Amino acid sequence: MCNNVSAVSKLAMIPTLADLLADPARIAALPSEAVPQLFSELMRLQALLVTRLLATSGKQEVSDSEGDRLLDVTEAAKKLGLSRDALYRNHYPFVVKIGKHRRFSNKGIEKFIRNREGM
Repeated sequence: MCNNVSAVSKLAMIPTLADLLADPARIAALPSEAVPQLFSELMRLQALLVTRLLATSGKQEVSDSEGDRLLDVTEAAKKLGLSRDALYRNHYPFVVKIGKHRRFSNKGIEKFIRNREGM
């Protein structure tokens, strides 16, 4: 029983992710038992944020700061004249992974096409 109380009191003192972001020096003082719990919370947060990002679907464009548009698989397949399946089965240099999802760099596809035309 005393062991459980000790473990519970240690876990009660775990800082939140926000606390650690505000003061990264606190990471060094974390008990090793706390790391998996915090990492799990971080992965859950990442999944939620990726879901939110992808929730805009094809209606809004996803762009980076340089104006490159990220295409969904249907748009990329149409532009390349490939099947959606071919885009998932092969490794292309213009693939951008966002969590478990794939998007396709419009500029990367254009460069890929230009390089293929020269062959």
